[in-house]
Amino acid sequence: MPRRFRTHVLAGTSLLTAATLLATASPASADTAATDAARTASVVEQATGVTDLAPSTTASGTAARAVTVTDAGSVTVTAPSDSGGYVESTTGDGTKFRLHLPETNKVDGIRAGAGTIVYQDAAESTDFSVQPTKDGGARTLLTLKDAAASDEYRFDLDLPSETALLPDGRGGYLITRSEGHGTTVLGSIDAPWAKDANGEAVPTTYRVEGGALVQKVETTTDTAFPVVADPKVSFGWNIYLKFNKAEVKALNNKVQYADTSVAACALLVNPAAAVGCAGLSTAVIKRIQRVWQYAKDHKRCVELSLTYAGLFADVKHYKC
Repeated sequence: MPRRFRTHVLAGTSLLTAATLLATASPASADTAATDAARTASVVEQATGVTDLAPSTTASGTAARAVTVTDAGSVTVTAPSDSGGYVESTTGDGTKFRLHLPETNKVDGIRAGAGTIVYQDAAESTDFSVQPTKDGGARTLLTLKDAAASDEYRFDLDLPSETALLPDGRGGYLITRSEGHGTTVLGSIDAPWAKDANGEAVPTTYRVEGGALVQKVETTTDTAFPVVADPKVSFGWNIYLKFNKAEVKALNNKVQYADTSVAACALLVNPAAAVGCAGLSTAVIKRIQRVWQYAKDHKRCVELSLTYAGLFADVKHYKC
């Protein structure tokens, strides 16, 4: 009996000692994690800037939740509580788009800097970060800390029903839905970029493979680490209407002679475009005409963006 009692006392003492050590170690560990996250956020925010970051709050199951609301509707962006989750964009009607973080060590997200969510050491020599932005989008950033970091990262995608990805001609992709009146673009994945520690561009590209967006970052022995790379997704904010080179050429004369918004509307077969151009000012029509003429002369495509409320947002030409 005494021997058994002594064993229990020793075991209890060991447990108590371990618990005491854990209790004293946890604050130091938390402080270190916060410091490391702040360092990563500083590197990331130097590369991205902070003026377009959306205010966000924490919510159940997320590290950040940002809601952007305009007359056109709302978009809610959430960052996952840990690196095993996904960045989700949800429109006011409940349509969702999800971009999963690459396969990683499972680490918690920590808010740092001006609102960047950092997943420290989520992969070998790599930190992940998420930044909701004021335009209803989200940047999902990779920080490659040294040459041991991978040169490829796979982001699995959950697309809304009956949508697909189409190349945008600039290195990114459009999230599209084909309908009876043509193709409507619900969102976009911007062309990728990457910068080294000196602010110099690092070559980077996307490819779509098996339902995933794969980003390749081409570092060399001359690359200054850390390198920050970015997939950015915008979803549900605007309707984007694209015109290929043949359409730009075929419609150019009509566009140039469309001196009223009613005449301009008659050129666009997409009903959303017809609503959006119904209230165009003379200045906007002139701008569309200039962009369209340049695109026609230089064999480029045109993208017209409208809010979900049908208001003109922007027009631009791009290589395609």
